[in-house]
Amino acid sequence: MAHLRDSNAVVVHCDTDYIRAIHGITDLFNKPSITLRACYAVPSISEKPTEPNGDLQMEGETATPAPAPEATSKSGWIIGDDLTNAEKEVGFSNKYEIRWPFRPSTSVDDWEGLEYVLLHLYTLLGITISSNATSLLLIPPPTATLSLSKQATYTQIAFEVLNTPVFSLIPSPLASLYALGATSGMIIHVGAEETSVFVVTDSIVRWECSTTVKIGELHCRKFLEDLLLEDELLDKELNSIKEGLTKEEKLTYIKEISDFVWTECTGDDLEVPFLKSGNKSIVSSNLTGIGGGGTGVVGAEKEDDSFDVAKKLVGDNAPPAANPSHKSKKQQAAIAAAAAKSAQAAADAAAAAAALPQPIDTITITIPSLPGKEIQLGPVRHRLCEPLLLGKEPGGDTVWEAVGRSIDNASLSLGEKLSLWDGIGVVGELSRIRSFSPALITYLSPYLLSSEDLTSDCQPSKIRLLSSAPDYFANFQNQTNEIITFLGGSLISKVAFLDQQGQSGNKLSINKIDYNQKGPEAIYNVSQEQ
Repeated sequence: MAHLRDSNAVVVHCDTDYIRAIHGITDLFNKPSITLRACYAVPSISEKPTEPNGDLQMEGETATPAPAPEATSKSGWIIGDDLTNAEKEVGFSNKYEIRWPFRPSTSVDDWEGLEYVLLHLYTLLGITISSNATSLLLIPPPTATLSLSKQATYTQIAFEVLNTPVFSLIPSPLASLYALGATSGMIIHVGAEETSVFVVTDSIVRWECSTTVKIGELHCRKFLEDLLLEDELLDKELNSIKEGLTKEEKLTYIKEISDFVWTECTGDDLEVPFLKSGNKSIVSSNLTGIGGGGTGVVGAEKEDDSFDVAKKLVGDNAPPAANPSHKSKKQQAAIAAAAAKSAQAAADAAAAAAALPQPIDTITITIPSLPGKEIQLGPVRHRLCEPLLLGKEPGGDTVWEAVGRSIDNASLSLGEKLSLWDGIGVVGELSRIRSFSPALITYLSPYLLSSEDLTSDCQPSKIRLLSSAPDYFANFQNQTNEIITFLGGSLISKVAFLDQQGQSGNKLSINKIDYNQKGPEAIYNVSQEQ
């Protein structure tokens, strides 16, 4: 495999909001060399009243509107760093419209915008389209189904727009699961506007089992901003920093605080609450600090909610329970009085400790609008993922209910359903919040047996959380899962372009000869089983 070290293939992972890419396959797995926001902006079309051309208009006659301007010109489109800089200008939202071609669309897919973004990506990678000699492995954005027509369109873009000589395509759920070290399981992708659950059995994506809920990171961001607006601790903090805050200024600060939480406070500063119930779900210590690495197993374990404060304070010094004794009654009474006095002292100490003001769970942050000013943010930050776990409104749809609907699909056999609980992975940009995945797993506990001592052939007793990359991703241990799909593509690329003739029985890529003979439909002969 000496030639593999010199391979200049391109791996492109298209998520709903970001595109990650790398140019060149090496022995070691590397981070993406390019991370690009998967959006662009076009000038807004301002509707102006039609000016008369000097022709007389008869009463009751409707004026003929002027022809609409050509919408296909890309001269005013902006992307990448230019877009980031333009967003900082005053009045940007009135001048431009931001489009996200990789997000799921209920109307017509924006293929023209998608091509525009991919061409800009190739420019950043330093690849000249006219002389392109780099193979391409593409991971399209996660959708409820990857239809044959969409696969053909991606193939057409690869050969006719990007001029790639060799092309391979793999679905996002499959790449994610391979990178997590499994071939069967469930992938939960949390996107910007919706969350999708995918089922994979023996390296086959079961599209008929896919479920989607219209809850995503954007809803969580809006929910957190609403919480921050109502938070009394933060309100006092902002008023103490700057008196006479206007509503607009407060909204600006709230948005900056929310952005800081989402970008900087993704580790121990955030603790998404676990589900609390009578039979409490627990996450094993294999998670190394909640999602830090390894795999977690969730089961049902009964816990005693009662907590004896006095006993905790006294500890091992507490007197033993009264036993039959040969001591005199006077001695026994003295011992009982001493024990009662000790218990009363412990109770008084516990009451005094409870009466003391408890420290507030706060972190210190700074925002661009108030440089040098430290802002204390309270426990309200831990609630940022509630829309995903509890619904956008009381009784609304949730992510964990979508998981239940996927696994209850009639096309799955009983054995397949049980095996799926042994590998659940959470991907997408929101997976960078370490405590979210373990918290989500606890919400799946109603699907488990109430006790591990019970035996059942149709209900699981535990759940295995795929929380980090396997050992062969040596550079990515204890990392969160926002780039796990990209790593899966890098793993597959090491074999996808080696077997051009399909001698192993599975053809993993197609070349220009295949495309010229069969057209975009040539991708149908590519096996997705690696």
